[in-house]
Amino acid sequence: MHYAKGLILTLFWIGGIVLNANATSLVETKNVSPNPLKIGEKLTYSITWKKVPAGKRTDWIVKQESVNGEDIYHIQSQMQTRALFRLYSFRNQSETHFNPATLSPVRFQNRLKDRGYRATVTANFQDGQAEYEKVSRPKPKSPQKRETKTLEVPPGTQDELSIIYFLRSKQLALGRTYFFPLLATGKVHKVTLTVERREFIKNKVLGHVKTLVLRTSEGDRFWITDDERRLPVKIQASKLGGIIATLTEIESAN
Repeated sequence: MHYAKGLILTLFWIGGIVLNANATSLVETKNVSPNPLKIGEKLTYSITWKKVPAGKRTDWIVKQESVNGEDIYHIQSQMQTRALFRLYSFRNQSETHFNPATLSPVRFQNRLKDRGYRATVTANFQDGQAEYEKVSRPKPKSPQKRETKTLEVPPGTQDELSIIYFLRSKQLALGRTYFFPLLATGKVHKVTLTVERREFIKNKVLGHVKTLVLRTSEGDRFWITDDERRLPVKIQASKLGGIIATLTEIESAN
């Protein structure tokens, strides 16, 4: 089973396609103030599978750039399995150019190495459309496959990395269910999540901290600090054999 690949979809593809009739649009929900996203912030996560150390993930708001006259955050992420984790070999590198004013991505790219499989996905967002391209090779000596298409995307559509920073920037009410659009696996999905409860948890770098627990329609959970930092501190994949990601290191923003 592709544990690491499934974990990416759980960690940073929150939810499923089943909409609750009482769900609220998260795109239209108010933003938190002040903005919790800071240039230079780097978050590192330890990933365990059935309590066995399995991998590591780092997310980094690298810098601010000007794109078409707008200030854009350049965000990078890297995830890979540990060298001693012999059950699975996986490496994923992604980046998004994210507009902190509109909370929308401008450009997304993901490079994936899943044992012998290789793929690069690119999406460019502009004027209600996304130019999508996927270049893949199932095995090292297999012919290269290329898929390109233009997708209609609703306002506020997220990619698989920008979704983290979008969620951190939105006001979330206890007990409320939200929906928003997400571009993943070459399609635009309607995603839902519920703010399930508040919970104090113990974290290696933060100590005892109050969190909001977000539950996806698939039953996975996502803990985010209930303060101005809005830090993702823990993610649990309920259907992937006990995979958990825990925040283990924070490098301060500039």
